[in-house]
Amino acid sequence: MRKAVLFTCSMISLLIAAEGYLVRNSRIDDENRQNIRREAKMNQEYMERYNYELGKEKGLLEEERLSRYYLELQSVYRANLDAYLMEMLDVEDLDKELVNSSLGFVCHAAEDQNPYEKESTMGLTHIYQRNNLYIEYLSEEQLSILRQSSESGKALVTNEVKDMVKHTFREVVRVRNPGDWEDKSEFLYPEAVGRKPKIPNHALVLEITNSVEYDSLGKLLPDRYRREKYEYLERIKKEKEKEKEYSQILGTEVYILIE
Repeated sequence: MRKAVLFTCSMISLLIAAEGYLVRNSRIDDENRQNIRREAKMNQEYMERYNYELGKEKGLLEEERLSRYYLELQSVYRANLDAYLMEMLDVEDLDKELVNSSLGFVCHAAEDQNPYEKESTMGLTHIYQRNNLYIEYLSEEQLSILRQSSESGKALVTNEVKDMVKHTFREVVRVRNPGDWEDKSEFLYPEAVGRKPKIPNHALVLEITNSVEYDSLGKLLPDRYRREKYEYLERIKKEKEKEKEYSQILGTEVYILIE
């Protein structure tokens, strides 16, 4: 389960490569170009939300940047958070429902996945955890638990780490102003199904992919079930009340983004 590519490295690479990708890849139309720029902008905002002062105090920075040590511990935390969510929520069953649907939901090709999809350890086709993880808010003792797991050379997911994650993830996923640790604002996520959802900054966020397909010339392929797919996913949120159900199980607000 150990990842060779660490989450934040992928995110930084996306920021650097996004504009070049727009120029090189002719199959992307104007709307998709805007989406990539929007994603890159949001990722930059994520980078600005790291508490570098706190991270420096805890030895998590290297020359005013997130260190490899930080990224390794963040990767361990993500693997255990994913495992905890898989145990607590029926996301695996929900994912199978989408995979087996007669509507023909399409997942992203590997090259089109965003960093959150790439670094997900859930092993699901359409669902992944969307939050960034700010581990600098963990205590020294909690960081030590992550370090021991990282240096053990064994499985990243352990009962000890999962138990720590269970009690800390609400603070670790919170997107806040580093100058205001109690910040309770909203965070603007990238456009999803024609909207720009503002979500409470303390919420745990899951995303469901519903990719569109292009032909060899970069033209959007017709999809007779496009509307039905969106309606189906909205019913998951509203009629099945998955957001409410998951929020009650985890004891914190859960939001589901639909691509």
